[in-house]
Amino acid sequence: GWYDRKIREFFEIQDVTLIGAMGPPGGGRNPVTNRLLRHFNFIAYPTIDHENMNRIFTSILNAFLKNDFASEVQEMSTLMVQSAIETYDIIM
Repeated sequence: GWYDRKIREFFEIQDVTLIGAMGPPGGGRNPVTNRLLRHFNFIAYPTIDHENMNRIFTSILNAFLKNDFASEVQEMSTLMVQSAIETYDIIM
């Protein structure tokens, strides 16, 4: 919570979800202090190369398309994943 200095009253904040993202320090970004990080769950993952990204997303998409989609759609799963990865590369 916060204190209002004028009336010297404590305000309590409840039921708030805060999500943040950050990159490594550099290029105008500063390191985040441990004092701030202690308030968050910290999740980090290494970057994935294209071969592993393709394998992961193809297996997920194939499992999703397996039962409820026509074989023509199932056959395009590799192309869909490759297109998504290419789009990701352009954006990033």
